[in-house]
Amino acid sequence: MGQKTRSTLKLIGLAMALPILISVIFAAIVSVRTLNPLTHARHSMDELEQSLGQSTRYVPEPSGMITRPKMEAFLELRSSLVLACREYETSQRAFHAIDSLDDGSDTDWDDIVDAFKLLGGAAFEITPFLARYFALRNLALLESGLGLEEYAYIYALAYHDQLLSEETRRQVFSNGDALSAEAASVLEACLRRQLSMINSDDSFKPAVERELAEMQSDLTRLLWQDGLPKQIQVCIDPFRSRLDELFCAPTAGLEMEHGARRAIWLALE
Repeated sequence: MGQKTRSTLKLIGLAMALPILISVIFAAIVSVRTLNPLTHARHSMDELEQSLGQSTRYVPEPSGMITRPKMEAFLELRSSLVLACREYETSQRAFHAIDSLDDGSDTDWDDIVDAFKLLGGAAFEITPFLARYFALRNLALLESGLGLEEYAYIYALAYHDQLLSEETRRQVFSNGDALSAEAASVLEACLRRQLSMINSDDSFKPAVERELAEMQSDLTRLLWQDGLPKQIQVCIDPFRSRLDELFCAPTAGLEMEHGARRAIWLALE
């Protein structure tokens, strides 16, 4: 075999190996960007559960009322997630840009290129972002003293109307329902525990029994979907304007999820 032939074969071999090498390097970068935040999110959830112990199994007040300190703790936690919400909205704009290409309007090539650039960046960032978001939420829960089930319960009641709105359901990173079956099962369990604490002669008990039956027959039903009981509504109304300010529609379908992996799957549905 001549020197020229050997050189040619080396070049061919290098050309064949280069895409593989690039793929390996890219995969390594993605793994680092993805696994590290996911690991951090998982550790933060472990820390939360160890700190709260059995109190993670939330039992709402038999009366249905939510105390003012609990509402204030919830609002403080929501405030800590505002910047993360804005970051998530940036990713959503990329997906909205792609949707706009299908609306039948005239679109030039530059718009298409820009949209796909945004989409590529969003797709690359979505997993590490969600992992960071859940780690941030879990640490905020630790500081507030709220458990995840308690947070989910208050969130579902405080943002009852928003979760049922068509605008929220149309969010790109939503599964189309008011919430996932997994999140609904957490709320159903909270209601079941609440029912067990209500006295048999309490006038609130029949309403809770009916709502529990509805949730058990509809696995994605939002808690008190047909309307909040008055004793719950009066606890939330004084905080209405502040709650609305801190509502984040892009993350509404993910807020009550236990972990980032499940949320990532929902986000990409």
